[in-house]
Amino acid sequence: MFLQYLVHIANVDNRPEHDSFMASETNFTIPATEENLSLEVDRHMMDSQSTEPLPEPSPPHSVIVDGIRGEAAIGCFGTWSTRISIVLEEEHHELGKEFMTKYFRFTEPGVVHWGHYGQSFRIVKTLE
Repeated sequence: MFLQYLVHIANVDNRPEHDSFMASETNFTIPATEENLSLEVDRHMMDSQSTEPLPEPSPPHSVIVDGIRGEAAIGCFGTWSTRISIVLEEEHHELGKEFMTKYFRFTEPGVVHWGHYGQSFRIVKTLE
């Protein structure tokens, strides 16, 4: 019951559930946050100074962005600063199929504002 409630509240722009934020017999969603999309194991530019072997980064998380399934993660990805990376199954009208930026912020769970011109998208994490 609680998971059904989370699926219901994830439908933040009141689209029909079959159109964007979906629940099926095997998949449920929760609003994405910076915390629940962060990589457990990440690489930072300073890691290159290490003489020890580096662990492999953890895999990205399953997500739905504006109704399109894909994978997303938040981390440094071997750079100096934190960024969000998204790879989608289909082309998004603003993000394309692959998107990465360090100019992002979650204004509320499930809503990301990015860039310098007020762009935003909705994102939920898929629990498999």
